[in-house]
Amino acid sequence: MSDEGVDKIISHIEEEAKKEISEMLHKAQAEADKIRKAAHGKAEKETERILANGKKLASLEGQRIIAETKIDVRRKRMDAQEEAIAASFEGARRALEELAQKGKLDNFLYEDVMFNLIASASEIVAGNKLELVFNPRDKRVFKKSISGELTAFVKKRAGRDICLAVADKTIQCLGGVVVRDMENQVEVDGTLETKLDRLKEDIRVDVAKILFGDKL
Repeated sequence: MSDEGVDKIISHIEEEAKKEISEMLHKAQAEADKIRKAAHGKAEKETERILANGKKLASLEGQRIIAETKIDVRRKRMDAQEEAIAASFEGARRALEELAQKGKLDNFLYEDVMFNLIASASEIVAGNKLELVFNPRDKRVFKKSISGELTAFVKKRAGRDICLAVADKTIQCLGGVVVRDMENQVEVDGTLETKLDRLKEDIRVDVAKILFGDKL
């Protein structure tokens, strides 16, 4: 075969090789583009999913923060209310203490309070022999009226014959009295502290309304 024939064959082979290589490169490029597009689409979907989850989590977190804030505000408001209510009752306790010590406060007389406490207790118990237990200060004061004005007042209120006696032992309290039915072994605690504690549960809602109105 002549050199010219060989050159033609080689030239043909090179052209075929170039064509095949070109087709391979084209296919490779197409495949690469396909992979790239798929990856891009997947990435976009993943991005959307992450953003959606993020928004959902952010919304849930926002709702949690709002809920916790509302609870915290409500708790702080309740604490403030309780402090104000406690302060108002503490003021009442101090007023009662001053009344008991001085015997008079504004238009209130301690003697009238004590007479009514003893009379109210005598209406509750059934016996005719009642023993009065005071703190040391009140024992000295009311022992003097036990046989006269106080007994007459209690008899009238109770509607029966009653004998009052002052107990030898005293109690520690702001004021008031414990009335003991010596016949039936029953006693009524009419000390100022006990009265205030009982009253506290009954009127704390009313006190709260006075202090805070409709903001309860």
